[in-house]
Amino acid sequence: MKKRIVSLALSIVLLLLLLVGCSGDDSSGTVPDSDWTPGQTSIKLLGGSWYAENGRVYVFYSVEETNKGARDADGSIMNITCLDEEGRGLDYQSKTVYPIAAGDTIRYSGSFNYIGRAPTSLDLRFTDNLGMYDFNDTVTRHSEFAIKDLHSSSDDKFYMLSGTVVNNSNVTQGVQISAIFKRNGVIIGGDSSPSDYPIEAGKSGTFTIYLPRVFETCDLSEVTVNAYFAH
Repeated sequence: MKKRIVSLALSIVLLLLLLVGCSGDDSSGTVPDSDWTPGQTSIKLLGGSWYAENGRVYVFYSVEETNKGARDADGSIMNITCLDEEGRGLDYQSKTVYPIAAGDTIRYSGSFNYIGRAPTSLDLRFTDNLGMYDFNDTVTRHSEFAIKDLHSSSDDKFYMLSGTVVNNSNVTQGVQISAIFKRNGVIIGGDSSPSDYPIEAGKSGTFTIYLPRVFETCDLSEVTVNAYFAH
């Protein structure tokens, strides 16, 4: 992976939506449109939100990733940093981007938490590099997966989305399932979970995504399934 960088990272700054409940609140904000990072594989932040509880801040986001090249990509890192009103970093997450087939576009969500002050913006940085394409083309396209029997439930702590993933490809594949939510038509992020086990070709597997109860009254925009590692 320690190969020459072929494009510069683009810093994308998005104002965060204060997630205190999706029925609306005077302290809520909006999430502006963002730009793609440069390079053959590009990422943009679709939206994000946060809430604070007992001194800990919980951050949720959704991204879109596209591979415009002729080779599958895997193995690079994106950094998502929480910033204060003066642009100073409060905390961050370094996350391996999902593997992506050549010519494919995928969406997924993630979350992290930290102890400290709540942010006012998110900064996403990602660098496309040659090392991402240095392996056999083995990433399953997201269109090879389908979701069935999606249903929700809740308890005292969590809002849960459960269902079944069907693997229509010809290989056994680990997958990651993401929930993307909206408020007033604007994406506010979500979270993800792997399937309970790698799913054999032509078979199905189950999953459950655990979310804070604040998402229960939000609008579920979509649930996506993506390859989680190259087979």
